[in-house]
Amino acid sequence: MITSKPTPRLSFTFRLSAIVLTFSYFLLFNTNSYSQTKIKNNDFNLSSKTVTSASSNFQSIEISWDFSNAVNRTNTVLNIEIQPINDCWNKLDGKNRSEKITKSFKNIPQNPTGSLLLSLEEYNTKCFKWRAKTINTTTRQEQYTNWQFSSFL
Repeated sequence: MITSKPTPRLSFTFRLSAIVLTFSYFLLFNTNSYSQTKIKNNDFNLSSKTVTSASSNFQSIEISWDFSNAVNRTNTVLNIEIQPINDCWNKLDGKNRSEKITKSFKNIPQNPTGSLLLSLEEYNTKCFKWRAKTINTTTRQEQYTNWQFSSFL
């Protein structure tokens, strides 16, 4: 019977691979815990559309939501974060024009559907990016959607 011992070089390579793999998993899970959580839109609907306004030459933007099927609706607060942008042609990568504006809706348990109407006159900007943030009032966990771009033009 022939027995062979692993060569020292091969053994070192396997140990090094195991160390690198372990370190990679550690980094992956450690950095992921500090990032923002994305909302899974399987239990609520969120949408935006342009609306023609009779009192203005510019369109308005309506952001609407429906939490009727949300499991934790009784413990949910919805915040819509609006960030005005200077250079609209860059869309989501545009330069922030002013402070971020947050509109809070705490009545989601009583009114699971609703909408927010945004106008150029109110925000004094031609375009903006927005996202939704939900807060579970029991656990204080915050979840965010991806930024969306909208324009009044």
